[in-house]
Amino acid sequence: MTVAISQTAHGAVLLDANRAVIARIRRAVAGVDPAVMRRQPPTGGWSVAEVLEHLIVSADSYLAAVESLVKQNGGMTGDSDALWKPTLAGGLLVRSFRSPRKLPAPRSYKPGPSPRPRVLDEYLQRQEHVGRLITDSGGLDWRRLKMRSPVAPILRMNLGDALTILVTHAERHAGQIERVLGAVTIGTRNEEVT
Repeated sequence: MTVAISQTAHGAVLLDANRAVIARIRRAVAGVDPAVMRRQPPTGGWSVAEVLEHLIVSADSYLAAVESLVKQNGGMTGDSDALWKPTLAGGLLVRSFRSPRKLPAPRSYKPGPSPRPRVLDEYLQRQEHVGRLITDSGGLDWRRLKMRSPVAPILRMNLGDALTILVTHAERHAGQIERVLGAVTIGTRNEEVT
């Protein structure tokens, strides 16, 4: 059972988590050669650049809808002490992102054959935009503002769900980036030794 919490408190937690995930990814890739960022792990899977491309593509689908919702309702103000609670769909998706088990990416969110040239910078711009949207929408009632899921339009979620998804999805993939870098840099060190 999901318990409602103060929207203000949840917004503060999201902002802190968003800042932390941006810093975590910056730290993880600091000084990493672009060729290493494009190297896939020896066991298969996405490269760091592909993970970042996936984050960009998925974030773009949410950001357009969230930004539209915030702009359309910018004049409305909510109760600063309002309670927020995820929808069933939003809560399930966030829980799945926090689970350690592998999840298949929706086909529309799979990175293309080649990540864009400035993939890290573009990803960081989007995640910083998430932080601004959390702040800009703080006076709105997250629970009442609804949108369709970009992945499954039959599902509806509230604004708070979408913002939470954007942050928890980035957290999930920050861990993947760290694991991939560990795998590809070990391979690089082994190549240097031989």
